[in-house]
Amino acid sequence: MFHVKPKIMELFRKVFLIYVLMFLSYFCYAQKRKVFSAGISTDCGFGKELNNFSSTAKLRYYLFDNFRIAPSFSFYFPKEDSRMNAFAFNFHYLFPGLAADIFLSDRKGIVFYPVAGFYIANAAKGKRVCSTCSTNAVASNYSYYFGFDFGAGLDYDLPTSAPVWQDMTANFEIQYQAVENYRRPQLSLGLIYNF
Repeated sequence: MFHVKPKIMELFRKVFLIYVLMFLSYFCYAQKRKVFSAGISTDCGFGKELNNFSSTAKLRYYLFDNFRIAPSFSFYFPKEDSRMNAFAFNFHYLFPGLAADIFLSDRKGIVFYPVAGFYIANAAKGKRVCSTCSTNAVASNYSYYFGFDFGAGLDYDLPTSAPVWQDMTANFEIQYQAVENYRRPQLSLGLIYNF
């Protein structure tokens, strides 16, 4: 099992704090140009080694017209005695006209994009403290695992005239996660609000 040294974890916390502050500082600027998005999704990871569901909070920031960064944090629902959280920092390059070219239509609001980035999972497998204890008495040993994820996504602007839903986008992604202790595909379905 891979254990991360305290100095590396302290560096990771500082870098993560810098990214959070960067997004908060650009928030006001992003509202004028609609270059900032936030959303939630439900994810399902499946594979031979590990199958589980998660709830994910996503942020997106457009650095250029067709290029954006997309950090996300996932809380995986506990399964048996296993617990897991994950942080992903991805890059998207948008192809807004690709759907119209493929389907030979004038429909706008569908955007395809490839996904690539790095992935940090915080996972624990519970261990029974004693043989006479109840099933809830487990000790967890959390470890950090590093890896990469890549895949593709689709954004669909919801066609509605309701003021609340006008800036909403439905989102679908499929990714392959290659982490130290597991490798698997993951499906994601969610809603994004564009500020």
